[in-house]
Amino acid sequence: PAQPGAGGMGGLGGALAGLGGLGGLLSQFQQAGLGHVAESWIGSGPNQPVTPDQLQQVLGHDRVNDMAAQANMPAHDMLSQLSHLLPPAVDKLTPQGASPFDGAGQNL
Repeated sequence: PAQPGAGGMGGLGGALAGLGGLGGLLSQFQQAGLGHVAESWIGSGPNQPVTPDQLQQVLGHDRVNDMAAQANMPAHDMLSQLSHLLPPAVDKLTPQGASPFDGAGQNL
């Protein structure tokens, strides 16, 4: 099944699926000490920005290279695009500000 909202975001839905869905992504941000950034995208307040370097830290070198290869683009370009696309995409996937850990986002 297609990821919700993946149609207008290119491979972002596939990227979220590869990261363990929205819950997995939030967990990775928390482990990298950046949970507050991802939580801002889920909550109803303003979205905090994420830099390509922060995404590299969250995702890890090997995963970034794998994702870039799948997207057929340089890793830096992929991280740059993802840093712009990810905050509004997660925000749209959580319109009620629901955390993936409260049961509302289990199928994302």
